[in-house]
Amino acid sequence: MNILNSLLVITKEERSAFQIIGWWEIRRVLYNLIVLICGLISMKIMSVLVCLEPGEDLQEPIAIIGFAVLCNLGYSLGWLTEIFNKRNKNYGPRMFKIGLYFTLFLVFLPAILHIIFWIGSGFEKMN
Repeated sequence: MNILNSLLVITKEERSAFQIIGWWEIRRVLYNLIVLICGLISMKIMSVLVCLEPGEDLQEPIAIIGFAVLCNLGYSLGWLTEIFNKRNKNYGPRMFKIGLYFTLFLVFLPAILHIIFWIGSGFEKMN
């Protein structure tokens, strides 16, 4: 957690809208990288628990692309709210973490549900 905190430091109390957007956009790569890695882990967990026919997808690719677009639209709300609700230099890092944790909850929710159903089915692979 200390690594994430060190990457979210804001040094100036007063920032322009351009500086706020810049702060958020530089960290968008970090956000997307964390979400991507966690998404791959979640998909791997689900693929271990589900029996798929050859050529069958675990998840529709368009759904994954749509989720990525929605995540990034939600991410943009971070700098948008910070511009219109200028608070202090802790607002951006706090909102970044809240948004990231919420996104990761959504990323891991299908894997958690698969694990629950897998346990409920007596540890048998699901069809």
